[in-house]
Amino acid sequence: MAPTSILVSLLLAAQPGPTGSWTLNTAPDLKAVIESATASMNFVVRPIARGRLKKTNDAYKRIQIQRTATETVIQYDDRKAQHMPADGSAVAWTREDGEVFQISAKAAGADLVQTYKGVDGGRSNVFHVDPATGLLSVAVTITSPKLPQPMTYTLTYKN
Repeated sequence: MAPTSILVSLLLAAQPGPTGSWTLNTAPDLKAVIESATASMNFVVRPIARGRLKKTNDAYKRIQIQRTATETVIQYDDRKAQHMPADGSAVAWTREDGEVFQISAKAAGADLVQTYKGVDGGRSNVFHVDPATGLLSVAVTITSPKLPQPMTYTLTYKN
């Protein structure tokens, strides 16, 4: 093996956080999570908030995570892959509906944390592999000044 190949392999092995292709294992009832998160909102804005949250919170069937020394790439189902610098700096990303976000991904111990920041709120996905089960959990937190409190839920995936 060439010295450069060895160095790249060592750098990749040293990077904490999950990689690979993952298939949905369990998901909460997202409709119930959204209903609960918006229950105390004003009756005028509640249906708007619920509709928006339902539209943007999917239990993706498949997640692919690739990491190199310079880049983290995450792809949800067959959607366009999201390319983010490995150093955690944010880049502009446009969702399929045209909304623009600043997205980033960085290692946090053994986890990988992906964040989205938009004009009306944000989202974080914390990817963690349980060493005992080998399952990937994705802890999702949605924040917005319009929500009474952050909305949270966890999805699990198998390799």
